[in-house]
Amino acid sequence: MTDTTLPFADLEQVYETLAITLDELPEAKERLFLAQLALALAHRIPDVALVREAIEEAWRGVEDATPE
Repeated sequence: MTDTTLPFADLEQVYETLAITLDELPEAKERLFLAQLALALAHRIPDVALVREAIEEAWRGVEDATPE
C-alpha cells in the first residue's frame, strides 16, 4: 500500500457507514453496490497499479477469512 492512509478513527467511520449502508440495502443489491463503490473509489486513484494492489489485498483478506 501507499504511505498515505486514513487514520484509524476515520477508517472506523468508513466501516460504520459501509456497514449501515449494506444493512439498508436489499441483499440482492449488495454486490452491485460494492462493485459500484469499488469503481467509484478506483476512479479517484491515479495509479492503476495501486488499484490492482488494493484488489489483491482485498482478495487475500477474503481468502484468509473464509473457512475451508
